[in-house]
Amino acid sequence: MAVNFNKESLGNEIVELLQELITVAGVTGFEDAVREKITALLRPGGAHISTDHMGNLYATVPGKNKSGNSTSPRVMICAHMDEVGYVVSNIDDRGFIYLYPLGGIPDYLGPGEWVSLHTGSGVIQGSVGIHPPHLPVTGQKEIFVDVGAEDRNEVLQMDISVGTPVTFSHGFRRLNRNRVLGRCLDDRMGCALLTALLRKLSADPIEAEVIGVFSSTEEHGMLPGSGPSGVHGSRGALVAAIKMRPDFAIVVDSMVCSDIPGIPSHMRQIRLGRGAALRLVDDLAIMRPPMRSFLKKVAQTADITIQEGISRSYTDASVIQLLDIPVATLGIPLRYAHAPAQIADINDLVQTLLFIHAIAQNAGQYLKNE
Repeated sequence: MAVNFNKESLGNEIVELLQELITVAGVTGFEDAVREKITALLRPGGAHISTDHMGNLYATVPGKNKSGNSTSPRVMICAHMDEVGYVVSNIDDRGFIYLYPLGGIPDYLGPGEWVSLHTGSGVIQGSVGIHPPHLPVTGQKEIFVDVGAEDRNEVLQMDISVGTPVTFSHGFRRLNRNRVLGRCLDDRMGCALLTALLRKLSADPIEAEVIGVFSSTEEHGMLPGSGPSGVHGSRGALVAAIKMRPDFAIVVDSMVCSDIPGIPSHMRQIRLGRGAALRLVDDLAIMRPPMRSFLKKVAQTADITIQEGISRSYTDASVIQLLDIPVATLGIPLRYAHAPAQIADINDLVQTLLFIHAIAQNAGQYLKNE
């Protein structure tokens, strides 16, 4: 049976939340401002809010217990706050600022982009240097930023130093009735959905305690380029899973769309506007067959459109499953992941939120049948 939510109203709420969240910078490991923004958005709803030394944010909503049984499940729903970006690695005598990538930023991104350097004194704008075709360039091309400084000392006076986080400067736009464009929709989409869901559960709880986890450092550990994950990220989610010990977990992340030019037809699995995706396999996690069957049954019962696919890289599910916690890994279809401009479909966002709600409602049934 479908959840009785007004989908148009829900879509508008999600768009409003995205506008709030995408304007806040949160390079992986530097999510503090995002955490503060989400806390401000959630606090009026009455959820119990806490944090930890990894920078995770926890928002807990107690469950409704119709039967009087005190063993209703603890369901953890996880969305990561961080975004890919850079930190300053060096500043030379001429005032050029060199960058170290954090997260899987494609090698060809950067040159010519507007960037924001997030200092303790405020945001400084700059441009990633580009070698125009007029100049002969040999050897490796470094990623460097020009903030208009004459020398190193002027850069330091701007409160820029080694370790200063750097993001692309793009914000958020609604493209048309159904689609949105944003800098870090991966995974502020998940954060927006989780925020909206926790608001609704605070007013109308389900028969499960729901722990919303806005996790830190998911992207840290993903290497630049598109090769296999050589190292392991998602340390924030690991701490959260150890701390909360839920009975059931739902991870809400992006899922790359393969419906763009240059992708062979036989490789096109996930399409924009076709509903939430089950992330069946990635570099570090495989969805268990009983979970896949359960999710497909929930979707059918709740009249929710879903897709299924395989992806490179990893999500927070990769560490949560190591604690013997059943994990439902959902992907929100997204074009141009990790790029300065990413595109998502509002209907996909609404469908995913409804799906999360339905899964959390039925988590106890899954646990009974294990």
